[in-house]
Amino acid sequence: MTGVYIYEILFESPNEWALEFVEPYYAFGILNYMDSIRIETISGSATVQFLDTTIFNVITNNNLKNPIYLNKEMDIIKLVSYSFGSLFVDSIIVGDIPGSYLHNIQYGQSISRYFIDGPSFKTNNPTIGEVNSFLGATGKIYGYFYDLDNEILSNKYFYINEGYSREIQQAQGLSGQTNIDDFGFYCAEITSRSYSISKIRIFESPSQTELFLIFPVNIEVNEDDSIKIDFRITISSIENNSLHKVLLNNYPNPAKEFTYFIVDQNINPPSNLNISIFDINGKKIDSFPIFSNKLRYDCSWLSQGVYICTLFSNDRILTTKKLIVVK
Repeated sequence: MTGVYIYEILFESPNEWALEFVEPYYAFGILNYMDSIRIETISGSATVQFLDTTIFNVITNNNLKNPIYLNKEMDIIKLVSYSFGSLFVDSIIVGDIPGSYLHNIQYGQSISRYFIDGPSFKTNNPTIGEVNSFLGATGKIYGYFYDLDNEILSNKYFYINEGYSREIQQAQGLSGQTNIDDFGFYCAEITSRSYSISKIRIFESPSQTELFLIFPVNIEVNEDDSIKIDFRITISSIENNSLHKVLLNNYPNPAKEFTYFIVDQNINPPSNLNISIFDINGKKIDSFPIFSNKLRYDCSWLSQGVYICTLFSNDRILTTKKLIVVK
């Protein structure tokens, strides 16, 4: 036996909201076996007193034992269900909380899912009580792919699974893959939410595929956006080099005044190793050799932000690590 899933949350006003939940795949009728269902937020919790027992069950403060507040700016919204002594929790994180990719939610918008247990997205077309769709919830990213030598990568394809790129295209009668053309150009329609992309699997054919690390891309997509994003590969192939054998760590991270870089002890002693630091746009801002397995690095001169630290051996990339600098 399992529990129920959050399907959509509508933020109508500071004190008005509606949460829609559905039963899991192939288990309709599970509500008949539920002992209780409860909503939990950062501000409090409340038990659901009654339901309409339809396919799309809608909860508001009118259904609850006591009213609670859903904060679109910062909240962890949990739906807790009990059956036969077992507990099941489904949750969605919104706003300014680590792990959230749902930011800048406006009143009148919904947080929706296309699949019952899939990722969420923002939509300007709430469908409380109905099947969710991509209407009012998509924008586009476009740009070029560049390989490790900064040359155009062409005639391949990829998917952005986090943003339902495949499903959006299939809903339009297309194949579902995002093509990279002869000139390295791509265009992908994805759902409205924030993205942090650091690796992409590139296909030449269904049987020929490689997973690449790229310079991290952090974007927020809203309805009807058209955002230019160039993807730049930093490692030729994660699966075909020594990335799994060589580790680079650093602490503290986030760092303020300094951080220690730690090179995997399997490289002992290190030889012909150096670290290069790049900003989020791919510009190299520092480079230095590594003569031991532990190095103290002064990062007080760096501006606040995210940096990419790449470990090289004789100009061959071994691995990368993210460094976050705070002030």
